[in-house]
Amino acid sequence: MKKIIFCFLALVTFTTTQAQKNKKKNNTDTALTNHYQKYYKMMLENNDLDGAIEGLSHLIVLAPSQTKKDTLGYMYLQANKPMQAIKVVGNSTSNLALKTKAIGFKNLNNPKKAIENYEALIQKNNSVLDAYELAQLQFSIQRFGEARATINYGLQNSKDEKVRIFIKGNSYLETPIKAAFLNILGLIEYNLDKSNIDKALAIFDESLKIDPQFVLALENKKGLLAQKEGKPISVKK
Repeated sequence: MKKIIFCFLALVTFTTTQAQKNKKKNNTDTALTNHYQKYYKMMLENNDLDGAIEGLSHLIVLAPSQTKKDTLGYMYLQANKPMQAIKVVGNSTSNLALKTKAIGFKNLNNPKKAIENYEALIQKNNSVLDAYELAQLQFSIQRFGEARATINYGLQNSKDEKVRIFIKGNSYLETPIKAAFLNILGLIEYNLDKSNIDKALAIFDESLKIDPQFVLALENKKGLLAQKEGKPISVKK
């Protein structure tokens, strides 16, 4: 009987000790979580991207969630770390994750994977801005039929959106997205039938009716006119 009582007391002691350890661990985890939440918030307020990445990484270790990982992936993208961005979002299919993978693969010069993710993203968000990025990628690898279909979708669904187009480094221009779509369409028509320059010229004119100062369409039109006169041509997309 004494032996049974001893075993029971030992079990109670073990259980109490384990409960105390668990409580201590939970208190420690809560303190760390509170610390890194404050740290993360402060880094965001200070526009410290590296610090925010560090803070969010600790929060993911303490309490993992796909939403946090998707946010971290987009932050890696902003920090010009596309490989880390793609890896951290993994197989997530949230809008943010698909956007991260689309831009990440584009930055890694993998247009086919970028196209795959842009297509999945547009099916979810119906964004004409994302459709413009998709059309550019499709054109870049000569998927002219797919690019034309994407452009038609964009022209039919766009309203007053403007797109920012980077030219050199951080230099960029802004133009109505319809004008930008038409500029790519003009290039497509030229590539499909280089003997029919007038058809492409007419499309560039449509683009310039929307934005008379659209430099890319102006230069492309100038290039085609020069070609009609037997001069070399260069195109801008």
